[in-house]
Amino acid sequence: MSPWDYGRPPSGRQDPYAGEDTFRSEEDNSTDRYPITWERDQGEPPTARLDWRDLDVDWPPRRRRRPRARWVVAALVAVAAGSVGAALALTGNSGRSGQPGAASSPLPTVAPMAPTAPPSPAGQGALTLTQASQVLANYTTANNTANAQRSDSVLGTIETGSSYAVDAGLYRLQQAENAATYPAFGPQREQYYIPRETGYPRWFVVQVANANFASPGKVTGTEYLLFTQAAPGAPWKNAIEPYLVPGATAPPVALGSDGLATAIAPDTMSLAVAPARLPGLTAGSLDGAGPLPDPGNLADRLDQGFWRAKLPAASVFGRHAPASGGQVFGLRTADGGALLFYTDAAELTLAPPPGNVLRLTIPGFYSPGQALSRAGIGYLEQFATYVPARGRAGLRVIADYSGIISRN
Repeated sequence: MSPWDYGRPPSGRQDPYAGEDTFRSEEDNSTDRYPITWERDQGEPPTARLDWRDLDVDWPPRRRRRPRARWVVAALVAVAAGSVGAALALTGNSGRSGQPGAASSPLPTVAPMAPTAPPSPAGQGALTLTQASQVLANYTTANNTANAQRSDSVLGTIETGSSYAVDAGLYRLQQAENAATYPAFGPQREQYYIPRETGYPRWFVVQVANANFASPGKVTGTEYLLFTQAAPGAPWKNAIEPYLVPGATAPPVALGSDGLATAIAPDTMSLAVAPARLPGLTAGSLDGAGPLPDPGNLADRLDQGFWRAKLPAASVFGRHAPASGGQVFGLRTADGGALLFYTDAAELTLAPPPGNVLRLTIPGFYSPGQALSRAGIGYLEQFATYVPARGRAGLRVIADYSGIISRN
């Protein structure tokens, strides 16, 4: 994963995870600005020429990424449909030994949580706590290597699906901007939720609080990492990695006396929204036709507002849809609801006024040498959403992560 810096927060707000970093104002005259030019199509007579060469805008609106280990969201990772079982929730700092209380990374411990009891033989999960902590440790090491080298190939060994696509897109933009690489970072605290499963693909979730290795006492952000294993002996890869939305409260996962939690089937009818329907409902809500509140920090939504403000004469249109091949993963919460993990897709379309062409710069995706009658920008968006029990209110996004993946 990359530390999340994409998307400028609403006016007057500062990223709570950005520490001492500040954001550029609209009047900032720094060199981090990219030109957008509108001009008449070559076929128009000279008297009809419209040239907006002096319009200079700063794209993308963004905030400093928080240092952290790289994660891959697998929008395309298939999880056995209808898999119902228990999940083992173990907390604490687990190291290479895999024993609760051992250090899971070179970072010193920051306010570790007391570990729960290990599972009984009857509660064996998709993998052991020892194995899960090793997956996280290996991921952290490889993620920092990938970040330092901006290496898609290294990234591909630890991420899959939408996580890989979003993070590879960030590498592409970062390299085009000749920006500094991310500092090394890793988890300071972990809490594991390990489903009890017999089939493949297998999966587990770990909630982590991250810090830079250079400042291990300063937690920079909290996120969920969802890892999947496609087949016996296959590598565990990060498939979904949403960060907690500022101000959001993560619901506690329901735990039995044995420390187990319950995984949620995609077709369960005990929730206010069936899990299988949630990606489509989220897409509809973001397009203005659904009950899920907009978290307000998604990359495409921030870009859409940015382009509309800067280019009022243009057509700027966004649409959302469930990600192709995406799966929904879920854990029962203590109040009878669920915390569900999934991925949606978005596309933003920019079109100049009739008779004009568009020249714009999006580092790594569009260059001003191209005369365009239309520009399409593709995004992927990962979510951890709380869905209340049937008949109750409180549907909301708890965590998200998003970014540009393509030009269309």
